[in-house]
Amino acid sequence: ENMNPDFPEVLIGIAELAVALAGFTGVVVAFGSRQVGTWHPGDKLRLAFLLEASLTAGGFALLSLLLYTNFDDESKAWAVASGSWVLYMLFSLYRSRELIVENLEHHDDVDIRANHLVFTFFALVIALQLANVLLWQQFGPLLAAIVLNLAGAAMQFVRIIRASYRE
Repeated sequence: ENMNPDFPEVLIGIAELAVALAGFTGVVVAFGSRQVGTWHPGDKLRLAFLLEASLTAGGFALLSLLLYTNFDDESKAWAVASGSWVLYMLFSLYRSRELIVENLEHHDDVDIRANHLVFTFFALVIALQLANVLLWQQFGPLLAAIVLNLAGAAMQFVRIIRASYRE
């Protein structure tokens, strides 16, 4: 029995989920509309992170699909996608940290413990991707990275919904 996944189908499914999560951003903005200027800065930040995480998952799913269909050796496709993900996430985490610190200087609504946990998960998955680039060149570790982005988007969505109940 063949246990190999249908890579294009998996990647397209992830891209569809990512688009749905990005669409929730619009729903949150529309239904969570507060009076002009009343969006809490922490909620604005979470909304931006939700959109970025979902678009990152969808973008890397589609990039991986493009590489998979155009490289003769699928292991090279996974290695290039993993390496690209690492570079993007290093930039993204650096920029996210700057935004969180800036928000903390003016507001106290950032969950520092949750942020440390998220950064730890991303650091572990970055290490996993580096091992994938250098050693394994397999789909599984790349899938873990993309799923982490989807989970991050879902987490931000939940945090935004929870925040709306605290008001």
